[in-house]
Amino acid sequence: MDNRIHREVIGGNLLIIGGAEDKYNERRILRKFLSLTGEEKTEVLIIPVASDFPEFAADVYVQAFRNLGVPNPRVLRATSRQDIYEADADALLDGVNGVFITGGDQMRLVSLLGGTKFAQKLGQLVSETDIVVAGTSAGAAGMSASMIVRGESTPHPHKNSVRLSPGLGFLKNIIIDQHFTERGRISRLITAVSYNPYNLGVGIDENTAIILDNEGILEVFGEGAVTIVDGSQITYNEIAEVNDFQSFSVCGVQLHILGNGLIYDYFARHPMQPPNEFLLPDIE
Repeated sequence: MDNRIHREVIGGNLLIIGGAEDKYNERRILRKFLSLTGEEKTEVLIIPVASDFPEFAADVYVQAFRNLGVPNPRVLRATSRQDIYEADADALLDGVNGVFITGGDQMRLVSLLGGTKFAQKLGQLVSETDIVVAGTSAGAAGMSASMIVRGESTPHPHKNSVRLSPGLGFLKNIIIDQHFTERGRISRLITAVSYNPYNLGVGIDENTAIILDNEGILEVFGEGAVTIVDGSQITYNEIAEVNDFQSFSVCGVQLHILGNGLIYDYFARHPMQPPNEFLLPDIE
């Protein structure tokens, strides 16, 4: 059976952060975001609309990026869908080589952005250019075509432990979960994958990110770990047979835990051999 994931993923790079990234001290992930643009002069657009307090979120990231050498970060200033309809998408995105989507509520993010000219323009840039798009927490979850919008941390997979909804669609057949180890979300990610095992589940810890490119490479960057849930080899799955409030059995789930610097081929669905510097010496 061919388990290769759909290749229509992205054009440029995506930096997907599990939330709670360092914004005040070393800011390693934010620095990585800027370095990925590959430009001496990075033009950054901040999208804070997922936040309950978008102006505050915008100010935090504007100051963080200014401290890292970006003199005038742009901001999509909007508190309603009407604001986004009235925004000048062409002017906001013209010349931008880095877009940063803040945390908050992914349902708010998608319900405000989805179907607007701004979202269409951004999606076109993602698929056709080398723009770098980063998202943290809700901004990470919202990048998927199918995203987790709600879900309980249960001790075992439970049919009603997760709710899925259409996302922004930058990632095809990949479901992102954030704050992963810190909030004990392994069971809900397994549940999300069990709904359709063609989707690859990626759980990202806080202050940790994955970098994805259009060659099928997923690289882990940060202080935590990334958990990959691959359902393509599932041999038994009773999620459709149990009642809404029941747990269910599933067999054949593949699980990978990847730390900083490790790489996963998300087209072929397997980890890649770590470079030599990551290998432990033989014990005599």
